[in-house]
Amino acid sequence: MRLDPKSRKAARFISSLQNKIQKALISSGKSQQEVATILGVDRSVVNRRLKGSANLTARSIAEFAYALDKDVTIEFVDKEKPHNANWVSANETLVTVQSEPRSGAKGTIDPKAKYQLESIAS
Repeated sequence: MRLDPKSRKAARFISSLQNKIQKALISSGKSQQEVATILGVDRSVVNRRLKGSANLTARSIAEFAYALDKDVTIEFVDKEKPHNANWVSANETLVTVQSEPRSGAKGTIDPKAKYQLESIAS
C-alpha cells in the first residue's frame, strides 16, 4: 500500500510519538497497569494507545505525561533537507572545497585549504 506524502508524514509522526511514550514508560519503571490505575482506565486502553490500535489525542498524550510525571513539549522545526539532494533553493549557501592545493606538490592535500562559502543568491 502506497501512502500519499501527507499520510506518510502523519504515520511517521504517530509512530515516533508512540515510541517516545513507550520509552518514557520504560524509563519510569511503571507498568501499563500502574499507568492505567493512575489514569482510572483499564490496562487495555493504555496498551491500545501504546500499540497504535487506539488514536492518540492531545488529551491522551497529556494524560500519559501526568501518569509518568513528565512534561510534554511540542516544537515545530524546519524540515530536513533530503540527503544527497542535487538541488538547492535560491537562498541557501553552497559549500565548495578548493579543487587544487595552492602550494605543495601535486597530488597532495593542502592541510591549510579552507572551505569557501559562496552565496547562490548574489
